[in-house]
Amino acid sequence: MPYLISDTAAGCDGWATVKDDGEVIGCHTTKQAAIDQMVAVSIAEDIEPGGEMRAPAVPKYIQDAARKGLEYNREGLGGDGLTDQTLREARLMADGQVSDDKIIRANAWGARHAVDLQAAKNRDADDPQFPGAGAVAHYLWGINPLDPAPARDWFQRQAEMIQQETDREKPMSIETRELVMQDFEIRQQGDGMSFRGYAAVFNSDSEPLPFIEQIQPGAFRKSLKSRNNIRMYVNHDDTLLLASTRSGTLRLSEDEKGLLTEADLPATTTGRDLAVLLETRVADSMSFGFSVPRGGDMWSPSGDRRTLTEVRLHEVSVVTGQPAYAATSATVRKLAHRTDADPESLALALAALESEDGLTSDQADLLRGIVDILAPKIEEQKQHGLTLAKQMVQLMALQASA
Repeated sequence: MPYLISDTAAGCDGWATVKDDGEVIGCHTTKQAAIDQMVAVSIAEDIEPGGEMRAPAVPKYIQDAARKGLEYNREGLGGDGLTDQTLREARLMADGQVSDDKIIRANAWGARHAVDLQAAKNRDADDPQFPGAGAVAHYLWGINPLDPAPARDWFQRQAEMIQQETDREKPMSIETRELVMQDFEIRQQGDGMSFRGYAAVFNSDSEPLPFIEQIQPGAFRKSLKSRNNIRMYVNHDDTLLLASTRSGTLRLSEDEKGLLTEADLPATTTGRDLAVLLETRVADSMSFGFSVPRGGDMWSPSGDRRTLTEVRLHEVSVVTGQPAYAATSATVRKLAHRTDADPESLALALAALESEDGLTSDQADLLRGIVDILAPKIEEQKQHGLTLAKQMVQLMALQASA
């Protein structure tokens, strides 16, 4: 169950952190404080923050049905099977508020309980036993049992739209690009910090991928106008969530320079640690994850240059430590191609050769496999008992000159 923020929660004068069924988790005097709690509890439970509780244009007939269900329940006609969650959500619907999760569940509930309306006491207002418990339950779910089709149709349409949005957000062949930020800002904001920098720049040649790539102004425009929820992570790790567009803590826009990224970093361990790394310039790189829709790129006749004209943006990340996209060097990619290795895994293994922690067993096996594949070129070095690290250095030198 996602957590959200709301400024209309019962019992709270200002902002509140709530569950999507309206249950209040905490009251706050500022919106930022509510956001901080929403992010903190979402991270603790390893779920995505739900953002601000929005009120899609809930039809009046659904609001009226929910009100009538609440009235019948106060009269003791609701039966024994009602839950507190159903009643809280009915109160929200009566006020014109409904979450995506509720819409999806209401669509399924209405189809599953249509059989209940076969009983006269649940579908005939002239029946002496009307409204039966099944009729009251329908009212509480926003469905008028005397005319259920409009509400069912509305829930179905909304649920299909939500599913389509979710499908669009599913990563498909995601690529990443990294940028060393020349200038960025990190500032104190309440109990947390705010960040401002660029995740991408326009009309700038990339490092060899092995092709050279440029991003055209306007490439992100369509993606930014969509309802897709774009998230901000550390190192593309979805367990290290910093902010999201849906929660309002991440704001993305295009200007003449590139993809401007502004974020309210959470007052969590991850957020505070990252703020320190940014302030001290230990972390100075950003990256973005994207996929390219059909017709979203152009290639030169020789295939050595690519221009991105439209991308579907999935996430942005602040990169710390070994860059997640170190595998973009031409040498590494050429070597990976020749040996059928994963370029990013190879890049990380090569970086580990220079680190104090050293190689993992999997990384050592990967490098040994590459050495074995290309053994004829370094047989002399192997005969002289060179270490794996030195062999790889020699191998990289040979590959770069090939």
